[in-house]
Amino acid sequence: MKHRQQAFTLIELLVVIAIIGILTGITIIALPKAIEFARITKAKAEIRDIVTSIRRLELDTGQWPGHQEINVIGNEIPNNEIWDLNEEVAGLTQNDSADPYPNWRGYYAAYIPLDPWGNPYFFDSDYDVDGIWVIAVGSFGPNGIGHNVYDEDDIIYELGR
Repeated sequence: MKHRQQAFTLIELLVVIAIIGILTGITIIALPKAIEFARITKAKAEIRDIVTSIRRLELDTGQWPGHQEINVIGNEIPNNEIWDLNEEVAGLTQNDSADPYPNWRGYYAAYIPLDPWGNPYFFDSDYDVDGIWVIAVGSFGPNGIGHNVYDEDDIIYELGR
């Protein structure tokens, strides 16, 4: 009895290669968007953790980072921004040695990480959202442009309006 050897035809191989190529192309196109979505999600989660630390600072000291009064929002409050929440004046990772917070019971955060794009998170009590001043904790987003430049990719949490 003769046994016929089984094999794939050239057309079957080409179809499989074409399918693999299409799937690879779709993956290559979708991967950067998925990575960016993951970074944005991570930034939002870290901001929520930072807000929890700020709320604890607020409960103990009656102040927000930078010794700012709670719920005071204003147009161009001078020197209100904390561009790096690891700074001593922020009061989250350490008490401000130059001007100690009253009733400080920290550490409210052991360390504030950099955002997924390598920039520090910020606190700003006169952040502009479409012409409305808000108290914001946030990240300057994928483009990293900030320091009073308000653009579409910033990721913020509003503590108050």
